[in-house]
Amino acid sequence: MNIGLITIGNELLSGFTTDTNASWIGQEVSKFGGEVVKHITIGDTTDAIIAALDEASRVAQVIITTGGLGPTHDDLTADTFYIYFNDQPVFDEEYWSYLESRFQRFGRGIPRINRNQALKPQKGFSVPNPVGSARGLHYEQQGKHYFCLPGVPREMKAMMNRTILPWIKSQAGEVQVVKTLRTTGIAESALAEKISVDIKAAENQVTVAFLPQIIGVDIRMISPNKAWLDALEQRILPSIKPYLFGTGNQTLEAVLGNQLKAFGLTLAVAESCTGGLLSHRLTNTPGSSEYFPGGIVTYSNAMKMNILGVKEETLNSFGAVSAETAREMAAGVRRKTGADIGIGITGIAGPGGGTKDKPVGLVYIGLAVEAGTVAKKYEFSHDRETNKLLSTQAALNLLRKWLYERK
Repeated sequence: MNIGLITIGNELLSGFTTDTNASWIGQEVSKFGGEVVKHITIGDTTDAIIAALDEASRVAQVIITTGGLGPTHDDLTADTFYIYFNDQPVFDEEYWSYLESRFQRFGRGIPRINRNQALKPQKGFSVPNPVGSARGLHYEQQGKHYFCLPGVPREMKAMMNRTILPWIKSQAGEVQVVKTLRTTGIAESALAEKISVDIKAAENQVTVAFLPQIIGVDIRMISPNKAWLDALEQRILPSIKPYLFGTGNQTLEAVLGNQLKAFGLTLAVAESCTGGLLSHRLTNTPGSSEYFPGGIVTYSNAMKMNILGVKEETLNSFGAVSAETAREMAAGVRRKTGADIGIGITGIAGPGGGTKDKPVGLVYIGLAVEAGTVAKKYEFSHDRETNKLLSTQAALNLLRKWLYERK
């Protein structure tokens, strides 16, 4: 089933908001027999929405729009749908009463500006919104189906999961089997080289895509036959196993958390250049308190010495950004918290602060366990946020390798 996706919002065009809806929808519809064949991003104008609907209709059976269903003057998508499908909406008193009671439960009255969200189509259907106030729309015209959804990701996803995706599955006929293998610690080209022969041999049975991100590369496999997909997975596993950490939407930190719980181990972290980002990632996983007693941000040399016990002579002889300091940070946070494993991160995030010997992007990561400590050197980019993210990924990957060898 071919799907046209239209994401609407001036904030998307200006770059103030990142369009995460498009990537999520593209991934999810593929699991239910749909394929996004055209994606258009436009601003909040009636003419632009109508033109995009016309354009998407030429190539797709199903058109999904997101955005522009709010109560303000620039939310024009619903009104444009009524124009496009020559419909006259009516006011839904029952739904307005529901909205009034819903707002009262939150301790506030509903503004009259929200009354447009209580309109309902006569020629189409309303799509329920289980987590928000703006209902969606569903129209059929000349054998094509049009769905209008909010741009708020939480609301859009709830409506897709409850209504749209089951509908796509019921209409698509042959449903594709989709599996995503998640890797880290290897570049896309190197990964592709390792499994290119196997992919070529199965090209008439399984479609394979490499999806690179800053923190790793996903391998997405799609096939109408689960046996074909499973066979290819088994062929490539020996080549990718050293880099494979999970499947589907699993995150590296969640996978490692499950492994730490299985081994009965605890982890504490000491961060300098990452400023607490590793702790943040670890605590994004529910139940992380079972294996993560805490983290310490020691940005200054004084904090490294006073809190973690990093030796002054180490800092004077090797510097704060060094393998020696990373090892002592890891050992210090392990000792301070009583955790089984300690990780220490120190580096030059940038954009300034680098030298010829220690350039921006230089990072050392220490790992301390009962048997001793190790440290690894990394050289990342010149971008501060990228360096912080890559540093946390490298730290998690260092832990992953240690746990892998422990099995």
